[in-house]
Order: sequence, then C-alpha cells, then structure tokens
Amino acid sequence: AESLLVSEIRDPKISQKISRLLSEIHQLDMPIVKEPIWLYHTIQQFLSDLPTDIHKFEIEEDRAIFQELRSVCHFTEEFEELKKILATVQSPVCFTHNDFQPGNILRIKSEPESFTVIDFEYCSYNYRGFDIGNHFCEFMFDYKSSKEWPFFNVDFSSYPNKIQQINFLSSYVDVIISTQNQSVCQTNGITNEAVSSINNTNREELINQLIKEANYFSLASHFFWTLWSINMATSTAIKFGYMEYARARLTAYYLTRNLLLDTNEIPPRFNEDILRSEKNPFKNSYTKADNEQSSN
Repeated sequence: AESLLVSEIRDPKISQKISRLLSEIHQLDMPIVKEPIWLYHTIQQFLSDLPTDIHKFEIEEDRAIFQELRSVCHFTEEFEELKKILATVQSPVCFTHNDFQPGNILRIKSEPESFTVIDFEYCSYNYRGFDIGNHFCEFMFDYKSSKEWPFFNVDFSSYPNKIQQINFLSSYVDVIISTQNQSVCQTNGITNEAVSSINNTNREELINQLIKEANYFSLASHFFWTLWSINMATSTAIKFGYMEYARARLTAYYLTRNLLLDTNEIPPRFNEDILRSEKNPFKNSYTKADNEQSSN
C-alpha cells in the first residue's frame, strides 16, 4: 500500500471513495470515552505547553515567527472566542480519526480502487465537523513534493470549493442513509425512522448542515495544528519548518474566521486579493514570501 498525494484527495472520484471510508469510521462503536472531551482538553494542554522563553527556539527565524504569531494572536483568549463560535454550530459526536490526511490514507496496491486508513494516534469521540473540516484543510497542504525547507507547500486557494465539498459529502451522506443499524444512526445524530424517510430534500439539508459543520470546525483544526506545530518546533529534531507551518495554519485560521463571521461566506474562498487584504493579519509575511519566490 502507498499513501495518497494531496492531488489525489482533490480528485473527485477518489474524494467520493475516501468520504465513504470516513463515514464508515464515524459509525464505529468503539470502547473508549464517548464524551467529546478530547479536542478542547488537547488544545488546553497545547496552550499549557507553549514556550514562555523564545530562546527555547534554536533557530533565529523560529524566534522571529513565534514573536510574530504572539503579536497577532493571544492564544488563550482566542481559544475562548473559538469555543464561543463553535458553540453556535450543532455537530453530532461520533468516533473520529482526527488526522484524515493523505499521508494516513493508503491505496491498496493489489486493489487500486480500494483504500484504507492508518495512524489512529489522535482518534477519539469528537465532533464530526472537526474530522471533515480537518480533511478539507488538508487540500491546501502538500507534504510530499517539497524537498527543501520548510518541506511543505501551501496553496490557500486549493481549499475545497462548494462543488468539491458537496461531492465529498454526498457520498458521506449516502453511507449514512444506507445504514439501517439504529445504534449507528444514533451515533450520527439521526434515527432509523429518519433514515428510511430521507428524500432528496432532507438529504440536501443534511449535506448543507455538514458543510456548515465542516467549515466552522476547520477553525478548530487550524488552531489545533498551529499549537501542535509551535510545540513541535521546540521538542523534536525532525527536519520540518514547524514554525512556518504554524504561521500558515494560523493565517488560514484568521482568513477563515474573518470570512465566516464578516461575510458568512461558506465555504470561504482564499484568493490573492483576500491574502493581501486586512483580513490576513500575516499579509506582510505572505507578500514577502511571495516576492522571494518570484525573485528565485
């Protein structure tokens, strides 16, 4: 088996297949704590572990980025604001993978149309919107093709548009509808009776609800991996631009938050004008990096 490329999860047919896989995961009944405590508890732990001394960063550029991030984001206060935003979105709790990205999705070589998932390190019972939103965020990041620092590429404009999201979620919903096991359905917030009576109208309503859940909980994904990456920068020898990645995720966090709250644009679209606007608190760094790439 081999892991997928980011270009493959963007492919409409592959997206449909792996969405069914994620939907099946969300219907599992696992013998672990079923209260959705993992997300906020882990973020709180990440906040507690944040460096208080910039000299914990060995690389000068990492220190500069950390100071830049702190100048924009008061992390503890922002976490409280994030929880308020997410409290306005009703997202059912189910068993979740929480890191459903191309590197953890494998194509079976003997069955090229079949896929499986690995690395359940972060699995928990969690809001389903987080798992889907996190997957949508991964459309923007390529960890495989870059052989030079920071060892990833980001393309904000690759965040899935509405057509791509509907394509993914239609297959996801079809798995729910086809499931007749009542306990499984209840895990996803619907009943057997509801399943049997679903027609095209409320199928569309469910897809629209999932779009809202996923795009709002993408905020939690960006915030989560921002903090994770900052802490990794001071605790691992793995060669990766953790602070550059943290800045990219926090950039996406603020862009998403500002577009969702200011314009109610779902899904948000990240074009060059937005990236260079006041909606991006890191626009100076973005413009600088863009200019450096152009000169090279």
